[in-house]
Amino acid sequence: MNNKKATKRALLTSIMALVMCVVMLVGTTFAWFTDTASTGVNKIQAGNLDVKLMYSTDMQTWKEATDQTKLFDDNALWEPGYTQVVYLKVVNAGNLALKYEAGFSKNYTSNRGKNVNGDWYRVDNYLKIGTAETTTKFENREDVWSAIAATEKTLAKDVMLTNDWVTLKAREESKPFAVAIYMPTSVGNEANASRLRPSSVSGLGIEVRATQATVERDSFDNNYDANAATVLKRVEYTDGEHTVTGNIQANGTSGAIHGTGTAKITVDATTVYGTYVSDYAMAVCASSRSEIIIKGGDFANQAPAGSALSLIYAEDNAKITIEGGTFKCVSPAWTLNCNDSDAATITVKGGSFYKFDPSNVTVGEGEIFVAAGYHVVQDGDWYKVVAD
Repeated sequence: MNNKKATKRALLTSIMALVMCVVMLVGTTFAWFTDTASTGVNKIQAGNLDVKLMYSTDMQTWKEATDQTKLFDDNALWEPGYTQVVYLKVVNAGNLALKYEAGFSKNYTSNRGKNVNGDWYRVDNYLKIGTAETTTKFENREDVWSAIAATEKTLAKDVMLTNDWVTLKAREESKPFAVAIYMPTSVGNEANASRLRPSSVSGLGIEVRATQATVERDSFDNNYDANAATVLKRVEYTDGEHTVTGNIQANGTSGAIHGTGTAKITVDATTVYGTYVSDYAMAVCASSRSEIIIKGGDFANQAPAGSALSLIYAEDNAKITIEGGTFKCVSPAWTLNCNDSDAATITVKGGSFYKFDPSNVTVGEGEIFVAAGYHVVQDGDWYKVVAD
């Protein structure tokens, strides 16, 4: 299989006119581009999913938050009692129902420092974050602490601010809610920074992830989007043992699911779609010495027709074992792929593959194989791996 990831690319000889599906977070949304066409007096229009995060500091003036908006002060000097609060609401600006979840950004930076006692510490370990619905601005910090007491948690990357997915109908908005970060007055010298090496945090922010909700109906029912993606960012682990489930749709550059380091990952998902970014759209990628077992799920690229892209990919000394699932690659010959110059392998013990026979791989000898005790049964365009 030629070249490391060049096997996942192709030179497009025709101009791509329309890419129908993209994934975004705030500032991004999972959305379709809108298009219209007229046929007599009828109008055909694609749906539009568009979520916006609005913020205020006084509950009077509201502005749209973007990926450049600083909701919290990166230069704050955190000390006992210091409190920052921002007021938010989520707006469905599209014409389709959506469901959303909100969480604290996992992309903030935490730098450890030494306290006055000479001990290492991280200031974010001594900060609390919490939320509370409100219709007015809080008068003082004590009111903030009281309001968020039931929801507050120690500040950490990807702390969830919603308990579950929240549904908004088209053009609907959420109730306003406050998000506050503060250092409790009970904190002492364990977070009192030394003059030469203080701990700091920066890039504090909020992420809202939105996807389709089962509200609108077609000719049958309202469940056509029941499997809409609920995980919109790459699932990635570098060590430890993990199980991945749910509906995943994420940047396919390094796989919607990516194992690296010594991670051991079991995938038993409903859907896993690698979206097309920079000529890649992998659903699963295993690197380094990671091991991935795929037990089930629907795996596909979301990419332009005619692309030459890998779907399930292994490199370095990684190992992938497939025990179940359905696999449909935009370029079937590269449904399963390993980097030729590495010792990576893909072992198949189950699953159904579109226009790809894992027992008859013509390139990359020894990289991809059906395990002993299993064989392939063909049914039209599909090849199913079953036990002898």
